[in-house]
Amino acid sequence: MARRRGGTQPKPISETDVVQAGLRVVERSSLERLTVRAVAEELGVTAPAVHYHLRDTDGLVSRVVEAVAAQVDITVDADAPWIEQYMDMVTAMDRTFLRYPGTGVYALTVTRPSPAAGRLTDTALGILRKAGFSDEEARELFTATYLMFVGWLATRGLAEKGATHPALAVAVGNRLGNNRTEPLDAALRRLLTAGPTTNGERS
Repeated sequence: MARRRGGTQPKPISETDVVQAGLRVVERSSLERLTVRAVAEELGVTAPAVHYHLRDTDGLVSRVVEAVAAQVDITVDADAPWIEQYMDMVTAMDRTFLRYPGTGVYALTVTRPSPAAGRLTDTALGILRKAGFSDEEARELFTATYLMFVGWLATRGLAEKGATHPALAVAVGNRLGNNRTEPLDAALRRLLTAGPTTNGERS
């Protein structure tokens, strides 16, 4: 609906308005449906009004995905075991990206710098280092869980469309489509508990 000021003049929009409208579009549909035209319709303005703040759809997508990643709650329970801290962080990521379909894979595979993604990486590495892993071990374990999570997001995206990759279907059938979080939780916990166990609180 158009936002009116006085009689017929539309109220000027800000870049924040554009990003917030983009978030609503993605939440209702998916990142694939996010376009300048869709955001303009959401705001009740013309496309040039959106272009004034973000030049093209690529710029719009980048800003919206960055805003999604910034919503991930990275609060760490200092009293929880490190594995639960790490699991909670990944679960928070999964929950946020699930709310905005398509944003997870984009956020974790885009090559341009991302302050929000850097914040998530720093939190994950911090948990692992405090658990007693060396810097090299922490980076290796982070890389393994990163690759697993990206694969999970891609697989769940297929499952939400009623599809499963043939190789995965042979191994697990349609179980991934029947549960939204259990496969990730089980696989991630298995990976985290398989690491070195000789130092500090690692288990």
